Amino acid sequence: MEAARRRQHPGAAGGPGAQLGASFLQARHGSVSPDEAARTAPFHLDLWFYFTLQNWVLDFGRPIAMLVFPLEWFPLNKPSVGDYFHMAYNVITPFLLLKRLLYCF
Repeated sequence: MEAARRRQHPGAAGGPGAQLGASFLQARHGSVSPDEAARTAPFHLDLWFYFTLQNWVLDFGRPIAMLVFPLEWFPLNKPSVGDYFHMAYNVITPFLLLKRLLYCF
């Protein structure tokens, strides 16, 4: 039965023609034309730029900010400036991914 399934849907089992099989199944069973299924997804240069900028500012800027801002501003019972950078990273990233989700359709 496995061999029959492979003959019916080439590449569906993850073999050497897996990409061909995925586009074949999508074109056959989806609402996408065969030309659109064979085309590759576009590269989102804007998202690449946003994530790169965010990584440089919030990850590499964290130790620099910890050296620049006085230690008295951040007592030990409060988050440090590095913690605030880390929190900003965790808050901004889902919104960038949401932008990708909303603008891909």
